[in-house]
Amino acid sequence: MMDAISLAVTYFAILLGFGVLVANVLKKRNIPDTFFLLLLGLLFSPTVFTHPLVTQYITIELVDVDAMGNIPDFLRLLALILVVFTGTFNLNFRIFKRYSAVSLKMALVGVLFNTVFLGIIVHLMFGIGLIFAMLLGAVISGTGSGVIFAFEGALSKSRKALTILKVESIFNSPISVLVPLIFLDLVYMTPGALIEPIKYLSQFWLMVTAGVGTGLLIGLSVSRIFRGMLREYSSLFLFAIALITYALALGVGGSGILAVAVCGLVAGNFAFSGKGEKEKIIRFEDQLSETLRISVFTLLGAQVTLLFGLQEFILILLFFLLVVLLRPIFLLSVMGNLRKKFSRLDIMLMSFIAPRGLPAAAMIPIVATAVIAAGQPAAADLMVNIVFMVILLSVLSSTIVAKIGSMERFQHKAEKRVEEEKKEPDKGENEKKEDYEDLFLMVEEEPEDTRG
Repeated sequence: MMDAISLAVTYFAILLGFGVLVANVLKKRNIPDTFFLLLLGLLFSPTVFTHPLVTQYITIELVDVDAMGNIPDFLRLLALILVVFTGTFNLNFRIFKRYSAVSLKMALVGVLFNTVFLGIIVHLMFGIGLIFAMLLGAVISGTGSGVIFAFEGALSKSRKALTILKVESIFNSPISVLVPLIFLDLVYMTPGALIEPIKYLSQFWLMVTAGVGTGLLIGLSVSRIFRGMLREYSSLFLFAIALITYALALGVGGSGILAVAVCGLVAGNFAFSGKGEKEKIIRFEDQLSETLRISVFTLLGAQVTLLFGLQEFILILLFFLLVVLLRPIFLLSVMGNLRKKFSRLDIMLMSFIAPRGLPAAAMIPIVATAVIAAGQPAAADLMVNIVFMVILLSVLSSTIVAKIGSMERFQHKAEKRVEEEKKEPDKGENEKKEDYEDLFLMVEEEPEDTRG
């Protein structure tokens, strides 16, 4: 009989191996894979093999995530750190300033908006306590950067919308982790306990300022130290820096994820003298973050046990539809007059491509543990089911919208509008170029006819 460590490695190898195969097949067809990775994990979960229709004939246990101990939580945290660091590391700072204002506004207001409104809806629809409902709203409030990056191919011709979605998702990652952590304190409060808004505002501000300060300090230090490093160790050095930044920020009371985001942005823009040097590191970071991303989504699918009847399924489906409908309402109100600068296709893409991803997948097990400790195991199970279904359905709907948006007839209309705008006499050549320049310093790709 295998010991606990061997068993954990075996389970991890099964999920990662099958996950890589699925991701590879879908990548060749330019199809975002997150939805299918979640389904793959679900096939190995107790949801399928503990169903009465199966157990009446045979009992099968392919993967037991609970037997893996703290490994899944460690992988989730590692994936979150690396995906955020890689995302900001690839940012072009000059063009980042151009889009950061609207993206930050969408991210910050979006998280707070979703936390409140979705929390109230969850409370009314499912009867979950208001604090728990707000906590759930905070968990699913932000879009997932790892999933958005998977739409790079499908939205390659809608660069402006893709840029906004990318930056929003990167800002969302630390914010949608910060807010649930603050709400967790309220979970442990006893009835009648004093709630101090100023205390929580101060705590939030401390996490933000300490996180930004730590990331900025380490990022600038890395930029100087990096020049004396052997290039063979550059990628490993930056990987270690991401982990150190997270740990140090937590040690001083800051947000580790926010610190990692700032450090990645500074290091990616000031530590390199040549483009080729950075491309090698980007390839390594992308491969490692891709491995962790696949692991996290297959693990989440394998860990969840979907235990709900038809009535609860309908409620979850209605809740998801409300989540979808709230997005364009929020987007149009936040953008205001800025929406005139975008085509109808861009507005549609930004309104309906809002997949939940790694932050929600990483936070919900932590939240569920806290809710169980507070004496609400039934609420914890329901919250996990809701979050899993929202991630699954949001990825599916976003994939469909992305594929529709990439269709030739829609792209033709969008390209025609872009050409008309480029001919406007009141714009300088540099400004016109920057309007449609991709925000990210991407690795040079092969010609389309040579891709898999």
